Amino acid sequence: MTVCCRPEATIFDEGDFVACCTIYIMSKSKSFSSNIEINAPTSEVWEVITDPQYAKVLGNEFDEGAYVRSDWKLGSKVDFLYESAPDKPANSGKITELIERELIHVHYRFYLFWKYSETYLLTGEIGTTNLQIDAGPYGADLDDQKVAWANWLRKVKEISEPDT
Repeated sequence: MTVCCRPEATIFDEGDFVACCTIYIMSKSKSFSSNIEINAPTSEVWEVITDPQYAKVLGNEFDEGAYVRSDWKLGSKVDFLYESAPDKPANSGKITELIERELIHVHYRFYLFWKYSETYLLTGEIGTTNLQIDAGPYGADLDDQKVAWANWLRKVKEISEPDT
């Protein structure tokens, strides 16, 4: 028997210790939402997000050599990869909701207990797009992830607005 890391110090079998701590830590984590206005139609912004030619440029906003790979269809895998190990995903998710040129929802599962998701929402008028990201939950790295997502959004804007 061992004591869980929770303040109420519940007793668990040895094998349950990691699960207990993971559940407690993630229950204290936070999600966030951020958006950016882009002077380009939603179809162009969608292409930047989903076209493999931009994956490595966008992925570098999170970590050097990082990128995602998917066919961006409902039910498909989304692999988070590194150039140094292109056949070994660091993590994989699944597209659980998709509305072409409007919405992508990716659900990830880390370990057995931690669930993480990303939602990409594109709305707009003719010639402009509001791109919103909802992501989380995050733990202690929430502030770092906010910076990475802000950089990612700016990079999508930069690529989508080549003439500005």
